[in-house]
This record gives sequence, C-alpha cells and structure tokens, in this order.
Amino acid sequence: MRKFETVISGAVAWLMPNVDTDAIAPMKRLILNTDELGKYSFEPYRFVNGDGDSFVLNMDFPLNDPKYSGVQILIAGENFGCGSSRETAVQAIDKCGYRVIIASSFGGIFVKNCFMQGLLPIQLEKDLVVELAKQAEAGGVFTVDLVNKEITAPDGSKIPFDIEDSRREVLLGGLDEVKRILDRSDIYDEYIRNDKKIRPWLY
Repeated sequence: MRKFETVISGAVAWLMPNVDTDAIAPMKRLILNTDELGKYSFEPYRFVNGDGDSFVLNMDFPLNDPKYSGVQILIAGENFGCGSSRETAVQAIDKCGYRVIIASSFGGIFVKNCFMQGLLPIQLEKDLVVELAKQAEAGGVFTVDLVNKEITAPDGSKIPFDIEDSRREVLLGGLDEVKRILDRSDIYDEYIRNDKKIRPWLY
C-alpha cells in the first residue's frame, strides 16, 4: 500500500447524497480484475443511459469534466459509500486516481475499506463541505496534510480534521493489516509469553 503524507491537488465536487457502493462499483462488474474497475466506476451516472459498454460519457456528470482530469480529491455528498460492504468500491475510486474523499458523512464499512486500501476519507460539517465544493468548482488547489491533520483550502483557510491515531499510522506508513501486525510482533510475542504463564492449559 502506498504511503500517504500530503496531497496537493485540485478537487472535483459531486454532492449527490446517498451514493451507494453499487453505483460506485456495480455488481455486474465485480468479475473484472482490479485494473478494469476504474473503467466502469460510477457507471449509472458516468455513462449515457448508465451503460458503460457504450463508452458514451455523460458530460453532465462532474467527474467527466476534462478540467478535473488528474485531480486527486473528491468532494462528495452526505452518506457517501452507503450500502453493501464492497471493498471493490474503494478500489474503483482508487483506480480513478482519487486519494482523498471529503464528505459530511460516509457509510461505516466504506470508511474502514478506505483505510485498508490507502484512501483518506475526511468527514467535515455539511456547510463546510459545500463551501469547499464551491472553491473546487472555481478551480482552486487544496493541500491535504495528513501529518498535521489539516486541509489548506484555495482561499488560504486552514481546516483541521479528525482521524484515529491508528488509522493515521496505517496511512502514513503505507501499512496493510498484516504488515501492521508483523511490525508489532514483539508486543504479540510478549502477550503470548505472559498468557502461557497465566493459562498454561491453553498451550
């Protein structure tokens, strides 16, 4: 998993509420390999008539606007990533090039999957999300600093955000769950040694 520290990028705003994981990574596309997921991401919105096989883009969909090509920050609507537990939804977003998702609320399991895939979900007050969306539409550049847990908006304002220390550590270190456990093997070894003394019958 890639290490995450600072993202300096423009942003694309799409404030549609309640975008679920099936809209992000449609069920019928889950047989595809990970590299192809980005091709069909957001299929119901991204393509005319919701048909990704037509390859006809819906140019009313903000993420298709060429001026946002290459941006790494997605500003989304409330309850983004709701619905079924689907890590492929996060993989599809990653394949689109986004490293940061800002919204007023997220689906709970979606957030967990973001951290496991190296994406940073940031939850802010709804009014603030709307204000950042306006600045994104004006073409401003954002700085998302995970080390200091702070967003610098295009207008120069500094916006702190909350993140659990353990999740911040995972992103900064580029750690997956297995690597994180292996890096703390001394702690687990010590636990086992002590547990053998307390509950020898288990061993």
